[in-house]
Amino acid sequence: MTSDWQGFFKLIEAKNQFIVTCHVHPDGDAIGSLLAVGFLLKKLGKNVELVCSEGVPTVYTFLEGSELIKKERGPSLLPEVLIAVDCAERERCALAEEIWGIPGLIVINIDHHITNTGFGNLNIVDSQAAATGEVLLRLFKEAGIALEQGVATALYTAVATDTGFFRYSNTSSFTLELAATLVKEYGVEPAKVAEQVHEQKSFNSIRLLGEVLCTLKVGVGGKVAWMVLDQEMLNKYPVENEETESFVNYARSIEGVEIGILFKELRANEIKLSWRSSVNVDVSKLAAYFGGGGHARAAGCTLNGPVKKVVDDVLRFVAGFYEAR
Repeated sequence: MTSDWQGFFKLIEAKNQFIVTCHVHPDGDAIGSLLAVGFLLKKLGKNVELVCSEGVPTVYTFLEGSELIKKERGPSLLPEVLIAVDCAERERCALAEEIWGIPGLIVINIDHHITNTGFGNLNIVDSQAAATGEVLLRLFKEAGIALEQGVATALYTAVATDTGFFRYSNTSSFTLELAATLVKEYGVEPAKVAEQVHEQKSFNSIRLLGEVLCTLKVGVGGKVAWMVLDQEMLNKYPVENEETESFVNYARSIEGVEIGILFKELRANEIKLSWRSSVNVDVSKLAAYFGGGGHARAAGCTLNGPVKKVVDDVLRFVAGFYEAR
């Protein structure tokens, strides 16, 4: 872990203009962490803009302050410091490229991905943390700043979603203690968060799931299951990106399956892969082979080519992976 909190607060104290962003295709950890850092900076009296080029997925608009997250930087702010949360690499930041060219811009990188490239001038990265929200909870403790219920809910959402609501193997006793603290001391309502994230599905997303499940296949000796989500399906049932993120879990949940993969056609010849695994396989290493990354049990990458070719190439690679074990 790299946790130069002293350096962090020294930088914060010396500057006044901030822009905060998260990764593209934002999830609960990204949005919750983004809101938490914005709250912290405002508490410290700083000028700050929260930017995510893709906006806030509808599922997370219940979080207090989510309406403050903009798709692009306002013309009046010239940031001195850029804080990227939950981004493993610069290229994954949901921010206009031009911002990186601002003279003298200082970049602070706060994250928990094991594949983080350390692209910041200051890197606060803990690959043992269950979520970036967990890293930020420590930051608030270091700052001695009490949380309000709204930001506590954002941080709880960050941790809960990245642990599969405390079902994944990255859930530690420390993670559970943090969650309990947020509930006990700051009034976070776990049932409300779970309902908003898991039980408020759009009609289109449920119909789309049905179509995707019809593509489900199992191979490599029953150890790998995969599904395909193509543009024809998305045109038939248009949904937000976040609404399809959990689809891959159905592949992984099959008895005996160690690796679940969702092949999602973002556009012609651009396929996003979502990887999920059991404790027996580190899919971050498999995704890294294709230029991606993530966590041991959840990772992603993007490949170019027709859907069928990408599927065939990836399955051939995975079969080779098992043969070599």
